Amino acid sequence: MESNTIKSSPPRWERIEESRLPTVLCYVTAAAVAVAVGFDTGFSARDLNTYEFILVLAAAIPAGFILGPALFSIISYFVFIPSISAHGHLFSRVHATHLLHPLTTSIVLGLLAVCVVTGSSAGLALWAVLAVLYIAQTFFIARRIRHDELVNGQDGARMGTGFSVLNLILGGELITIAAGAKPLSPWRLNTLPEDTWILDVRTKPEFYWNRLQGAENFPWGAGVIDAAKDVPRDRPVLVTCFSGHRSPAVAVMLKKLGFQTVYNLNWGLLYLILLERGRKTQGPFGLTRCQRDPDRRGEDYKGISIGYVTLAVLTLIVAPLESSWISPSPSYLREIAGGVLGLGGLLLGWLSFQALGRNFRVFAAPRRSGTLVTTGVYSKVRHPMYTATIMAVGGYALYFGSWFSLPLWLGVAILYVIKAIKEERLLEQHYPGYAEYCKRTWKLVPFIY
Repeated sequence: MESNTIKSSPPRWERIEESRLPTVLCYVTAAAVAVAVGFDTGFSARDLNTYEFILVLAAAIPAGFILGPALFSIISYFVFIPSISAHGHLFSRVHATHLLHPLTTSIVLGLLAVCVVTGSSAGLALWAVLAVLYIAQTFFIARRIRHDELVNGQDGARMGTGFSVLNLILGGELITIAAGAKPLSPWRLNTLPEDTWILDVRTKPEFYWNRLQGAENFPWGAGVIDAAKDVPRDRPVLVTCFSGHRSPAVAVMLKKLGFQTVYNLNWGLLYLILLERGRKTQGPFGLTRCQRDPDRRGEDYKGISIGYVTLAVLTLIVAPLESSWISPSPSYLREIAGGVLGLGGLLLGWLSFQALGRNFRVFAAPRRSGTLVTTGVYSKVRHPMYTATIMAVGGYALYFGSWFSLPLWLGVAILYVIKAIKEERLLEQHYPGYAEYCKRTWKLVPFIY
């Protein structure tokens, strides 16, 4: 019966679910909302009535509450992935949309608060489009989760689509607590009794790659109910997955089965692996593989990556704050120039992404099965994605006329130049024709550099 359900899924829906299109549309529309509010009101606040004030609080408070953990998860993920480059395919498809969705939720709610505070009619109209796209994206992710559950044979008391949606939006911690289970921080693992029953609900390839030494594998919770029949209900239980998006449902299920003490590992094994990397751990809560992958190629340059991401985020925060506090006289020419430069950067980034296709990576080491892309924008510039980011951040700062953002933007540009120089050493080692390719192209800016 379940097999028939899987096969009845129309191919076009499956293509949409697996594509990046819903996510890209959400973020493009979110950028359009911000631009519309800027042109319409200059991000100037207005007096709110009681109902508008309540609406702003109802949107802004959850947005701020979700934003911190969402950024933490994403940054941890991108710090982690370069260390396991040879095995990255095990995780990227399963977790990328799950990890990004809470950040999308925060952005959608935050933009609603901005639109109401500024009273921008154009912003609210575009936000309505964004809300529809966000709801559709949530539906696609929840549908994909359901599909994976059926493929892996999850049985018993599934929490349903409603639980999956709440888990996507709020994260596993709140849902777990509400159901009576206990979230457990990775650094508190050793406080558990050694006879704790450890359930790992990741897929089999993930489980065999790395796991807690005392863990048993139940992909997506399949087989848990049968296995639980012979386990005393007073025995402590720990449920784990990779990033904390699959384990809450199983933890709640075990609580409903009568287990008195059920723990869900916060942030999954992702944070634990980061925490324990390089250490030799023993016992049931020790990782079977905590050393870095010896086969990874080159350096990851994590310090550089963290540096430019931090400076870019600070620019996004500082520029509008400076504009609202200092209130400089508006210059439409400056705003138009900043908007054109920023949108040009976004367009160049999109063209670069399209040209790379499956070769796209967020870190320096190229894919083992990758190919050297020399077409499209890459026929003129070797690192157009970096140029695009520098343009977008610079255009954003220029649009707001932010002087305090200038050193931040310069830092972003310098770090990208340094990364491009270092990355080319890896590319030259990996692709035999890269040196010749360098002779006929520019590094970042045609005819300049």
